[in-house]
Amino acid sequence: MSGQYELPELVALQTICKKIIDMPYCSGTIELSAPLLFYRSENSSKCIDFSNPTQEQLQDLADACAPASFGRNQENVLDESYRKAGAMDTSNFAVQFSPWDSGILKVAVDTLFKGSIANVKAELYKLNVYSPGSFFNAHVDTPRGDTMFGSLVVVLPTPHTGGSLLFKHHESKYAFDSAAAVSTSSPEAPLAAFAAFFSDVEHKVAEVTSGYRVTLTYNLYNTSSNGDRHSKISPPTSGITIQDESQTVLSLSNALTSLLSIPTFLPDGGLLAFGLAYQYPFTPQVTMLPEIARRLKGIDALLKRACDASGLQVSVKALYRDYHRSYGNDISCFLDHFVRFGEDQIEEPIVQHLTQCIRGAIVGYDIRNGAPSTDDYDEEGYARGTEILGVVWAKALDSKNAFEEQYIAYGNEASMACAYGKVCLVVRVKPAGQRL
Repeated sequence: MSGQYELPELVALQTICKKIIDMPYCSGTIELSAPLLFYRSENSSKCIDFSNPTQEQLQDLADACAPASFGRNQENVLDESYRKAGAMDTSNFAVQFSPWDSGILKVAVDTLFKGSIANVKAELYKLNVYSPGSFFNAHVDTPRGDTMFGSLVVVLPTPHTGGSLLFKHHESKYAFDSAAAVSTSSPEAPLAAFAAFFSDVEHKVAEVTSGYRVTLTYNLYNTSSNGDRHSKISPPTSGITIQDESQTVLSLSNALTSLLSIPTFLPDGGLLAFGLAYQYPFTPQVTMLPEIARRLKGIDALLKRACDASGLQVSVKALYRDYHRSYGNDISCFLDHFVRFGEDQIEEPIVQHLTQCIRGAIVGYDIRNGAPSTDDYDEEGYARGTEILGVVWAKALDSKNAFEEQYIAYGNEASMACAYGKVCLVVRVKPAGQRL
């Protein structure tokens, strides 16, 4: 069975996944048709017209800002050796610009999520001013809630140099030179730049070497509301090119179909599993797995679309892993929801316990280790009728989307123990004679 990992069709699917250029951000420019910004400076109100701001006005705006903090371990930290910039809360400024009416919100979301998500809320979070010498070292944003998935940064038209947004994701590096993007702005046609990116993408703001870099930052959230303005807006007509993902989905779908047409691949049925490429915010005690499925992004979203297009039974599952004593290897339990452990003491191994208390639990073993024997099943005490299936990992799990949940372990003295798991994408594969 382990030879299935050498099947040319599986290798082809894995190769396509690796070759997908999965940009962790999108960027572009948009004409700034509403260029006014109003702000509070001490006890007076001021206004800047960003179609033609003066250096004196920008200096006044910078002076009205407080030093910018950043998130670290769920706390706001002020450290100008790590971040040097000015910040202004939304209670102290107002803008005419709207990411909904301009259309950039729809373009950003459709591009990042590959058209797989419908409703998004953009919440104006901060105004930032980067004066000469300002910067923000490499960091990953702290999501403000389980539904926050990213940020939209709008760079207002000001003459400046430096201040590029530098991204790093999956060992690849990208740069968005926002100063160059707004350099063609004019009073007659003011031009703003924008970049939208996922919360788990490492990024930094390079040092501003001259002028003032002024940005509006919006937190982006998934929402279940059908009345969100995102569904009613039109994309901008210029400034960004949206990649057509239909050919990529077709290639993935064809590769899946070819693999499942091989009768020796999981001949008795099993699970085809994919580790997720992106980190998703979730809280096991609260989050429902279908919510994560609706938030899939990048290649994760493309894989699910390809599986759906191929008519496959695909879902996001919670994988709980434990060591199987008599088998001599790890064994996994795949569930459609996270487990809420109560106050009952648990005596048996965690996978065994889950099969006994949760209907529909599937026990999976990596086919490279061979299948456990019937005696192994009996010794571990899995619930009668538990499905035990071979698993092929088309895309390996890594450290992302790991979780742990505490429970009370039985003993002479009860103690706290942890169940460890990860979230992954799983396709239920039918036996060879029942496919396609």
